[in-house]
Amino acid sequence: MVDQIKNVIEQLASQEIAKSSVDNNLTSQIAQETGNSLMNGLTSAFQQGNMGDVMSLFNQDKNSLVSNPLVQQIISGLTNNLGSKVGIDSAQASSLASTIIPLVINFLGSKAKSGEAGFNITDIVSGLGGSNSGSMLDALGGLGLDKNGDGKVDFQDALAALTGGSASNAKQGGLGGLLGGLFGKK
Repeated sequence: MVDQIKNVIEQLASQEIAKSSVDNNLTSQIAQETGNSLMNGLTSAFQQGNMGDVMSLFNQDKNSLVSNPLVQQIISGLTNNLGSKVGIDSAQASSLASTIIPLVINFLGSKAKSGEAGFNITDIVSGLGGSNSGSMLDALGGLGLDKNGDGKVDFQDALAALTGGSASNAKQGGLGGLLGGLFGKK
């Protein structure tokens, strides 16, 4: 999975770099910084308790991702890293980051939604995080996000949470039960 995600990021970065005036020899460094920035942004959101924001990213279209506050934070982090660590001019860094991050998120989300093997949310988080993903995956599992009980957190779990699609959610009434629980109604 890690190799698949690295390949996706490198491929998408390579395509965007080819369209720009950035040196093609920097593709590997740009891809690495893209993965790092994406993981840092997702980790930060998880740590702040914004699980819903992270999960919703993988369900948005590429055009709406650019206006998402979490994506804007990730883009900003990547822009800074491309400038400070790779040495890319700030305008080019901003342009690349604003294009690559939504492309990567959109691609991973479409793979997760299609149910393609190796592309469920747990695998994506694990692949992006490498050795740092354990705490994020523990957080996902600990939050009871495996709504359909298949041992992984994926798009199907998000649907089950919204529709009451599992036995435990049927009793709670899906999204209504979840929101009721948040506001003290049982």
